[in-house]
Amino acid sequence: MTFREFIRSPGSVFWTYGFPLLMVVAIGLAFQSKKPPPLPVAVVESDFAAADVAALRGNPRLEVQVVDAETGETQFRRGKILVLVSMKKGVLNIKLDETRPDTEIAKLHVDGALRVRAPGHPVQIAHETTPGWRYIDWLIPGLIGLNLLGAGMWGVGFNLVQMRVKNILRRLMVTPMHKSEFMVAFLMSRLILVVPEAAAIVAFGVYLFDVPIVGSLWTVLLLVILGAISFTGLGMVIASRARTIETVSGLMNLTMLPMWLLGGCFFDSDRFPDFVQPFVKVLPITHLNEALRCVISEGAGVADILPELGFLGAFSVIAMGLAIRCFRWT
Repeated sequence: MTFREFIRSPGSVFWTYGFPLLMVVAIGLAFQSKKPPPLPVAVVESDFAAADVAALRGNPRLEVQVVDAETGETQFRRGKILVLVSMKKGVLNIKLDETRPDTEIAKLHVDGALRVRAPGHPVQIAHETTPGWRYIDWLIPGLIGLNLLGAGMWGVGFNLVQMRVKNILRRLMVTPMHKSEFMVAFLMSRLILVVPEAAAIVAFGVYLFDVPIVGSLWTVLLLVILGAISFTGLGMVIASRARTIETVSGLMNLTMLPMWLLGGCFFDSDRFPDFVQPFVKVLPITHLNEALRCVISEGAGVADILPELGFLGAFSVIAMGLAIRCFRWT
């Protein structure tokens, strides 16, 4: 009898067998064995840059680019390059951050190539630790996105279906209130709750782990509101016609699972193969997490994240429009 009850519960079967298998597939694709990528380094433009670049490009383990001083500092601060090489007053300067993965390897390759090019030339190695590039610094924006996703899906979709099951929506149907007014009011009530939740995650990261907030908090707030509207609208679409808790739970799990695995919440979605990337790019949580990381860790402004803002805005409008159109009281 117990076995039959288990088999007849799609949710139990999915979380017992389906979810672990999907996790294995996703993690396997993201962390499959492959040749390590070249180590990114940059050389600041100067009269001696051509010789330095030629020496460094002779090493296949290095990916070398020539930049101006300001661009080089920006890329180093944002973690886009591991080593920054420049010539100042006849001294070859090598700037690096030892707290970053692969920096020590990049240092050995760069130092070896440059000393071979100019043996006896004075070389100065500068160690500079740039805040914002630990795993916890990378993780906090993903947790904000994950929290907004859960609040929008479970906090809205589950409650709407519960109100339908208890015939609360049937009672509201006979009032003069239009369904669009009801859904917008429901959305606003969720926004009041999700902003403090996101603020709590940020405060936790800042005060407990010293996570730096480089960008504007107002820009972070804008992204939180847009993300909340996007996921709330998606939750409303899923719950617009579902009549049972079991049905909406299955639909929400089916919708949220790809976002958990592909959306860059716990590890970089760039790890997935090229054939998976189109699916990654159409997920709203991918754009939200990327924009949050640019603002929080890199200090990006509104102009720098306009593509992500445009995607989230369009997704919000489409999701809310579909939710209002498809919603039914009973």
